[in-house]
Amino acid sequence: MRRVGLIGTGVMGSVHAQAWAQRPGVLVAVYTPDERARAFAAQHGLHASPTVDGLLSEVDVVDLCTPTPTHVDYAVQAARAGRHVICEKPLARTLDDADRMIQACREGGVRLFVAHVLRFFPQYRAAWEQVQAGAIGSPRVLRLGRLSSPPPAGSWLLDEAQSGGVPLDLLIHDLDYARWIAGEVRSVCAVEARRGSRVTVHATLTHAGGAVTLVEGGWAAPPGVFRTHLDIAGTAGVIEWTSAAAPPLQAHGVAAPPPEQDGAALPDLGADDPYAAELWHAYDALESGTPFLIEPGDARASLAVALAVGRSIQTGQPVGVTP
Repeated sequence: MRRVGLIGTGVMGSVHAQAWAQRPGVLVAVYTPDERARAFAAQHGLHASPTVDGLLSEVDVVDLCTPTPTHVDYAVQAARAGRHVICEKPLARTLDDADRMIQACREGGVRLFVAHVLRFFPQYRAAWEQVQAGAIGSPRVLRLGRLSSPPPAGSWLLDEAQSGGVPLDLLIHDLDYARWIAGEVRSVCAVEARRGSRVTVHATLTHAGGAVTLVEGGWAAPPGVFRTHLDIAGTAGVIEWTSAAAPPLQAHGVAAPPPEQDGAALPDLGADDPYAAELWHAYDALESGTPFLIEPGDARASLAVALAVGRSIQTGQPVGVTP
């Protein structure tokens, strides 16, 4: 059994720790540079390792749930120590950093999995499977959307120099999904609207095969609201889904206040936790030597699209995407 060590104890670190707990004994240690991290270790019954080198000596796989700009240094250190790397999306803040991570893992003879969780949400995976089966012919127009409440005041996500803002933190889910469905993106054109801390982005992607994707979303919803939708029109049919659809059974009464938000908002995960699904997919692929559902080159390509969206917003011009 491969032992996993966690670096990062914020919102996503907690989500990953809960997912790893489905198989007791796999997640064994966490990097604990401060009191918050030490409390996290105690809460989850993990060995507290005060240094990264110490953590690496205890584990076979490192799971990175830290702010985006830190991914490169942790991943390179892990790869040089011969440890496989699981990394939260986006892969990195820049393409140069992404290339350093990929090269280090290749030279270290270890594998790199980037956690683009949308590929593991049941509705999105089912839609992809329908497209692969030819149910709607060739995809021609995709409409994808994602709207959440803004991160709380003081969150590192609001420092766009670190997080990349909405394109890299939020819309990259749909940008990656668009590539998965319709193939490589050749150009993007994007606009942005801001009002206080609320930000919305609209982007048009032109795919190499001729399909077009319209992506919209942002940090603009009220607290406790997270909505997504997909609409894939092909030459022989359409697939539609929205999280805003009414459930079969509804209860009415006094609404409970939304929980206090600590970091990025998360959608309702339902019974089939996609975060657990992606982590166990990566773990089992490491055990069996089988391919990942998303390889490092895919994550790099999706990062390139997200960065192009950012440049288009800044320049007000269409931006080409280099494979």
